[in-house]
Amino acid sequence: MADSEEQVRRSGAADGHPEGSGVHGIEGSPEVRSSEEHVNGDNPTDETPPRESTDETAGSNGVTLPTDSSPRPADGNDHIDAGQPPAQDPSPQSTAPPTAPDTPSTPAAYTPRIRTDSQSTTATNTTSATRGGSKSTRSSLVFVVSALESIAASKDARKRKPLLDSTQRALSAIRNAQGDASQLNPETLFEPLNLATEASTVSVVTTALDCIGKLISYSYFSVPQRNNPDDPHQKAPLIERAIDTICDCFQGEATPAEVQMQIIKSLLAAILNDKIVVHGAGLLKSVRQTYNIFLLSKHGANQQIAQGTLTQMVGTVFERVKARLAGKAIRATGSKTSLGQSNAASSSSAVDTPTGVNGSETPIVEEPETPAEAEGETTTLTLQDFEKTKTFDDTRINDTTTVVTRAKRSHAKQPSRTASGMEIPSITVQGDSSEMYTEDEDEDEIYIRDAFLVFRAMCKLSTKQVRREEEVDIRSQGMRSKLLSLHIIHTVLFHHHQVFTNPNATIRSSSGQEPTGFTQAIKQYLCLSLSKNASSAVRQVFEVSAELFWLMTKYLRSQLKPELQVFLKEVYLTILEKRLAPPWQKSYIVQNIFGRIAGDPKALVEIYLNYDCDRQALDNMYQRIIEHVSRIAGQPAPVTALQQQAFSEHNARKAASASSDWQQRGNLPSNLVPSNAPTPFDVEDFPQDYAMKMQALDALVVVLISLVNWGQQGTVDAARPLGTDSDSRRSADDIRESIDTRGDASSISPTVNSLDGTTAQTSLSNEALEDDPAELEKVKERKTALNKAVQQFNFKPKKGIQALLQEGFIASRDAKDIAAFFLSNDQISKKALGEYLGEGDDENKLIMAAFVDGMDFSKTRFVDALRRFLQSFRLPGEAQKIDRLMLKFAEKYTAGNPNAFANADTAYILSYSVIMLNTDQHSAQVKQRMTIEDFIKNNRGINDGASLPDEYLQGVYDEIQRNEIVLDTERAQAAELGQLPQANAGGIQGALATFGRDLSREAYAAASEEMRNRTEQLFKTMLKAQKKSSGGQRSNFLTASSFKHVGPMFDAMWMSFLTALSGTAQETQHLETIRLCMEGQKLAVRLACLFDLADPRQAFVASLARSTNLYNLSEMKAKNVEALRAMLEVANSEGNLLKESWREILTCISQLDRFQLISSGVEEGAVPDVARVHSISASHQLNGSPSRKSMQVQRRPTPRPGPAGSYHADIAEDARSAEMIRSVDRIFTNTANLSGDAIVHFVRALTQVSWQEIQSSGQSESPRTYSLQKLVEISGYNMLRVRFEWTNIWQVLGQHFIDVGCHNNTHVVYFALNSLRQLSMRFMEIEELPGFRFQKDFLKPFELILRNASQVQVKDMVLRCLIQMIQARGDMIRSGWRTMFGVFTVAAREPYESIVNLAFDNVTQVYNARFGVVISQGAFADLIVCLTEFSKNMKFQKKSLQAIETLKGTVPKMLRTPECPLSVKAVGSKDAPTAEGVPRQPSRQTQEEQYWFPVLFAFHDVLMTGEDLEVRSRALNYLFDTLTKYGGEFPREFWDTLWRQLLYPIFMVLKDRKAINQEAANHEDLSVWLSTTLIQALRNMITLFTHFFESLEYMLDRFLDLLALCICQENDTLARIGSNCLQQLILQNVRKFTPQHWEKIVGAFVDLFGRTEARELFSAATSSSYGKESSYVNGFGDNSHAPSIANSGTATEDAPAITSGTNALKVNGISADTPSDVTTTNGHAQSAADQFQRRPSNALSLSSTDYDHSPAPPAKPSSSADNLESFASPTLSATQNPQQTPVVVTAARRRYFNQIITKCVLQLLMIETVSELFSNNLVYASIPSPLLLQLMALLKRSYHFAKRFNADRELRARLFREGFMRQPPNLLKQESGSASVYVLILLRMYADTSAERAASRLDTEEALIPLCSDILASYIALDDETQQRNIVTWRPVVVDVLEGYVGFADEEFGKHVPVFAPLCVGLMGREMGGELQRGVMGVWKRVCETRLGVDPEQWDGMGLGKDMKDGLASPRQGSFATRRGSRVGSR
Repeated sequence: MADSEEQVRRSGAADGHPEGSGVHGIEGSPEVRSSEEHVNGDNPTDETPPRESTDETAGSNGVTLPTDSSPRPADGNDHIDAGQPPAQDPSPQSTAPPTAPDTPSTPAAYTPRIRTDSQSTTATNTTSATRGGSKSTRSSLVFVVSALESIAASKDARKRKPLLDSTQRALSAIRNAQGDASQLNPETLFEPLNLATEASTVSVVTTALDCIGKLISYSYFSVPQRNNPDDPHQKAPLIERAIDTICDCFQGEATPAEVQMQIIKSLLAAILNDKIVVHGAGLLKSVRQTYNIFLLSKHGANQQIAQGTLTQMVGTVFERVKARLAGKAIRATGSKTSLGQSNAASSSSAVDTPTGVNGSETPIVEEPETPAEAEGETTTLTLQDFEKTKTFDDTRINDTTTVVTRAKRSHAKQPSRTASGMEIPSITVQGDSSEMYTEDEDEDEIYIRDAFLVFRAMCKLSTKQVRREEEVDIRSQGMRSKLLSLHIIHTVLFHHHQVFTNPNATIRSSSGQEPTGFTQAIKQYLCLSLSKNASSAVRQVFEVSAELFWLMTKYLRSQLKPELQVFLKEVYLTILEKRLAPPWQKSYIVQNIFGRIAGDPKALVEIYLNYDCDRQALDNMYQRIIEHVSRIAGQPAPVTALQQQAFSEHNARKAASASSDWQQRGNLPSNLVPSNAPTPFDVEDFPQDYAMKMQALDALVVVLISLVNWGQQGTVDAARPLGTDSDSRRSADDIRESIDTRGDASSISPTVNSLDGTTAQTSLSNEALEDDPAELEKVKERKTALNKAVQQFNFKPKKGIQALLQEGFIASRDAKDIAAFFLSNDQISKKALGEYLGEGDDENKLIMAAFVDGMDFSKTRFVDALRRFLQSFRLPGEAQKIDRLMLKFAEKYTAGNPNAFANADTAYILSYSVIMLNTDQHSAQVKQRMTIEDFIKNNRGINDGASLPDEYLQGVYDEIQRNEIVLDTERAQAAELGQLPQANAGGIQGALATFGRDLSREAYAAASEEMRNRTEQLFKTMLKAQKKSSGGQRSNFLTASSFKHVGPMFDAMWMSFLTALSGTAQETQHLETIRLCMEGQKLAVRLACLFDLADPRQAFVASLARSTNLYNLSEMKAKNVEALRAMLEVANSEGNLLKESWREILTCISQLDRFQLISSGVEEGAVPDVARVHSISASHQLNGSPSRKSMQVQRRPTPRPGPAGSYHADIAEDARSAEMIRSVDRIFTNTANLSGDAIVHFVRALTQVSWQEIQSSGQSESPRTYSLQKLVEISGYNMLRVRFEWTNIWQVLGQHFIDVGCHNNTHVVYFALNSLRQLSMRFMEIEELPGFRFQKDFLKPFELILRNASQVQVKDMVLRCLIQMIQARGDMIRSGWRTMFGVFTVAAREPYESIVNLAFDNVTQVYNARFGVVISQGAFADLIVCLTEFSKNMKFQKKSLQAIETLKGTVPKMLRTPECPLSVKAVGSKDAPTAEGVPRQPSRQTQEEQYWFPVLFAFHDVLMTGEDLEVRSRALNYLFDTLTKYGGEFPREFWDTLWRQLLYPIFMVLKDRKAINQEAANHEDLSVWLSTTLIQALRNMITLFTHFFESLEYMLDRFLDLLALCICQENDTLARIGSNCLQQLILQNVRKFTPQHWEKIVGAFVDLFGRTEARELFSAATSSSYGKESSYVNGFGDNSHAPSIANSGTATEDAPAITSGTNALKVNGISADTPSDVTTTNGHAQSAADQFQRRPSNALSLSSTDYDHSPAPPAKPSSSADNLESFASPTLSATQNPQQTPVVVTAARRRYFNQIITKCVLQLLMIETVSELFSNNLVYASIPSPLLLQLMALLKRSYHFAKRFNADRELRARLFREGFMRQPPNLLKQESGSASVYVLILLRMYADTSAERAASRLDTEEALIPLCSDILASYIALDDETQQRNIVTWRPVVVDVLEGYVGFADEEFGKHVPVFAPLCVGLMGREMGGELQRGVMGVWKRVCETRLGVDPEQWDGMGLGKDMKDGLASPRQGSFATRRGSRVGSR
């Protein structure tokens, strides 16, 4: 090809043609050099820039270029301007138009033409202005004279007179013109030359042709003819006749070679002439004749020159188009500057913009929206569509007329194409005033039509069918024609793709004025050409077709979106799937198509966006490409080392010659010439499978490189280029906006990038498609969901339908919606669909009917309709299903074709018959085939009794026999599997038929043909929907601009990459292959890191780790070292993004270190292998345990070689190389550059590996600590990180040190502690600012190690590490003091004396020497906590006592220390400051919280949790001593804090039954705790309250609640102590109480009486849910302040029980010495408070001794209602009394009963407390009367409650029967006691004459008198015989009442005589003792005095005065004080 181009160039120059008229760069040949002597003339012309070969069209066998096959108009002319009416002139020749109005008059011969309405466009004549300029153009006629003289002297001239005469006339004219060429008529010169070409002498012909060519070159034939419409004989333009003359000289193969050469040169001169440009027919003739010479010439040199000339002709046509487009763009922008000064404008119009080397730009052409698009029509494109319908109406665009344009001056100056600066050619055209287009646009379209005609011709030539015998011979004319046309198409697309992508390149169709884009106009021919040749079995055709497809993908993918997917799916991906496809085809696809797509990042991403993310796409093309390539790359391909070397050499040779390949340069290959035709392809020395595998592997790596380069656009830290320079893979249009390709081409100004990287943004008239990754991912997910649902349908149809409905892919369950989905979705399995439609369910029938109704069979032949029907699904096998389907088909067909058959039955029977015939004719199992006669016979009479015509049935039979009805998918599968159609003949006949045939080749040829047919059919189907529009339907094309798409792209296919790369790396030993795989895996890791894809990242890093094989050193090879290098590179480059994948890398580094140790001479057993630790917990155990036995092996002192054969020496050398060591070290040193998040992941992974190493070491004395050492190293490298980052690091690192420090291998622990100490010392070198706590955090591991370590030596080392730090860095410790005291606190709990002593001594030293520093750093509280723990150490009491004393001394020392703010207010001397210059730690606490609270809480803590009695007692005393001494200055808020956190919690144990039990269990005796702790604390509390009454008086209610809590305990001791303390609280502060205080006190009594009222007595006998109803627990009664007990019948701890083991309360009549019924707590039966059980005789109890046991007489019935003793004896056994069933009381019910009894006892205690309180005159005098009356109401309520219970004998009997007590219960004590106290206090109030009491006397009287009368009446009603005990109990109360009444003043006494007198009479009727008798006498005495007027002195005379006076005066004066004790005691 290069030779032919040079020959054309040189031959043109040698013959006097301008140099630009030849093909640039073509080497000369001997034939051309011999013609150099003919050089004549040196007039320069435009120099054509270098152009490379382009593909043109040609036929074979006398080939001529095909003309348009459309019918011509009657006049034989063609239209150029669409829509113009036919010309009136019938002449085929164009006539000269009249003179243009704006032109001066010229001779007629030179009058310029005007545009006419003729269908043919006439030649353009020069204007007068240009005519005048012809002088300079035709200045020399020497070569013409020479040629004419030569012709005149020839024999032919002598023989032919016309020739001679014409020659003489021409010579004469030249002489007359005297050298002035402008005076010559070109016709005169042309006539002899034209005649000379008909001569028989070769030299004459060549001379004439040479002269014609030169005249054309110098524009001598530019003068047009006069355009005269009336002249029927008007000649064609001279230039056209000149071209015709040249072309007529070629007479086929017989034409002499010299003539052929001259024809080529002359035609080239005509085409390359830029002054007079030939268009239309002249152009096509020139191209056609050159094409014919190439095909038919026998001369090799001429063929080469013709090939080069053809290339340059086509290139010139497209170059002119590009130039016109540049001018058009300038006109569009309105620019008046030169092209050289308007680069931005030209670049913004995207005209002739240089593209990137890799073609990464996305050419976008805006096309006018067509009606079809506006209507939103979408049709799936198929390959068969490429022949059905045209996308562009070009019926009137043909080559029947030559159009000539003359150069004119352009308004916008453009770069000259010649050295002389000639202008760009243009047309001078005068248009009609009504035309909407300017003449420039018309002229532009003429140039574009030239390009269209040439390109269309080449496409048509390439689609010509080549005979089978010609296909095998590459030298045949048919093959050469096809190849040449394809190569010219390739060259055009390669060099002139800007014409296809330029929005200004538009052409009008024949049907309208609407412009159409160039690509849209030619795509129907281009796609048809490719569909015909893409699957060709001829290698050369296949390769050039593949190159065409790549160029279409590279440049035209935005305009050919639907077409490209058809070729991908139906051709190239299908070929890869075919088993019998030739390997070279698969190889070419992988390497040259997919490999190039892979290398273009933008194209790759856009394929993903426009197909994988498009629901309308045929398939996920990106996914399919990657899957196929990865499958090929992953297939095993056995190969030897020699074959691998041969393949490498082959690649090297190919790379060296790549620059000369036609694929890379875009020129025509030289082997198109028969003499240079290629020899058959040599058989390579390597397997094709291996080559294809390697090519696929290369493609995968290139894909990854492209994804990385594209993905790095949006990353900040992705500056490192991978594989290739990213800039070289990106063109200026990389960031072009996405635009809709349907826009108006006339308003488009695309966006391009300027050279400096800035973006020239232009407005778009249409709305751009958004490149939104989020939205596109939603579309992709939706598409994936659809695919999954369809797959589910294919597997289980019913579930699939449900999934489709749920996802919304089917609108509803309506049968029409479901059927519409089936009809529109091609992914549905035909077999599953057939089975589903054939089901007999009603729903299925409806869907089947709707499915068939959705088809249209109208005006369709029956067999075609049946074939189409059966293509939509696979016919099921069940007869009933087939029957239903055929019935519906027959109905539908008859409805659409009512005249086809008599009725639907005919169609039904015939369809069945055709199906049977199809099976019979094409089934291999049928032996005897059905004949035509049988078929006709079977169908007799089916047409409503008549028969169908035999001819019709014959046609049906023949069609079925010839073309089986089979699913296209099944046919395609059979073709892919290489299954030939089964031959009917068998036996010897079949064997002979297949003998000598290449069945596999035939099978693939059939498959290729099937593929080709399917491709064409798909294309036809696609174009069918575009008939309504001239521009054709175009899909929206998304232009990639976002880097975010790469993440989903990689995430979708990473498993394919992994399978191919890792599998290949595992199976091969070839280092180059290994490096390629490693490079791919590195890129994959890079992608996974960039987009944070955890699973791919982990998978690829793990794959690299496995590839290192460090776990099996003996089998490590060179490839494993390469994998190791790759892993280290990944670690160094992707460190910031590796996250959890660091663990795999660091594990390999650890294994590498092990390998290095072993290879340096260490015994293998001495270095544990972490791989043997099979299970390691994700979270570390606090105490490490070895996973296997100790692997302790002595390390040899000197290195020695490893055991022979354990590893390869060269591998070990590589592992120990300096490069490897530096690479590993760089990983750790570079951690300082990692981000804050990345360093945490790195440290976490390193700690995991370190733990793995330690676990693998077991108990070895030389454990593996490599990673632990590295942890210390990286800590040093990262020491300067900000504290925020270090905090996160230390959370991981510190925990690891804790885990290691707690390991049971002391060697590991020592190393860890030493490392931790070193790190801590380094951290302390960095000064810590106030307010930070990093020191506290990094010292924390010491505390946890000490706490969890089991070895004393480890604990000792921890303490000594801290001591050393204090000694060395004590001045730098800030927040670390807190952690250090925490460590000493842990040590204080140790049971080892040495540890405790060491810690205490160090704490004491710090206490004495650095107390001020500790305070200033906010560690005072931690110091106190530390001393507290020492105080609680029970094992070493000496240290405990020392610590508690130190705690005591802390307070004065604190007040003496200047650093303590409290020292300012303290009096006394101060210590010297010890923390000068040390910044203070800030604190948000108050001074009290910061200093007082820790000390006080320490005492509280020791008090509550200390085990030593002495220490606890001291703590209690020191606590209250400190509070008493220093509490005066405490603010109220601090007192609240103390109460809430210190004081009240001492007694919180009383609220928790479990806590009481725990106390009893933890101490030897609970009574000791009660006596030493609780009771003393309670008393101290009262003392504290009294001491600080003014400060604490607001807490009175809290103290009362506390005392109530104690009183309400079941423990008798606690209850009494609480009662006593309540009395003390009141008595000690009685003078300070205000009425508000008394109100709170009375409120407390109200609460206590309410909580101790045993209301449950009235429901206990009948309640079945007693346990749940009880609300009494731990002192909380039935009120809102205490929770209720639930489910108390399940566990002993759930309900309170009497805590006194000896039954101190004596409940249930149990004696104190009865051990069987002792209530125990926690298994302890001893007394709770023995020293308090020896109570005085007046102790409250509910004992059997307190009840009346007077037995009833046996003979007396117990029917009396008043008889209290109406029960049988409790001692009567069940056998003695059959009616009395023994009652079994459960433990839960017993606890419930005990709760009730406890309440009764506590009620008595409260009555006693009130009695004792008000025996104090000061208390009585201080309480206000209303409150005292309120308190008395409580006693009255208690009295009435007890009386009501005692009166209910039936209830008491039930309680007795149910085992409540061992005797009938009563509340006699409560009744009498409450009444007694009530009466005495009210009597005192009534008798009190003070103003306050007197004010409430009426209220007192109302409360007193009724109760007194009730008491007397009840007493009178007692039975002397049966209720003697009651009488005895009530008698003192009656006496008190009488004595009190007697003491009334006269007026009040007399007022109540009517009440008391009758009662006294009743008393007199009973037996009375002395006291009662004296009381009654006193009453009567006063009655006599007040009512009868008896003088009191009279009593003295009777001897009664003194006695009565003594007896009656006492109650009124002091009986409350003197009588109460004895009376209460008697009860």
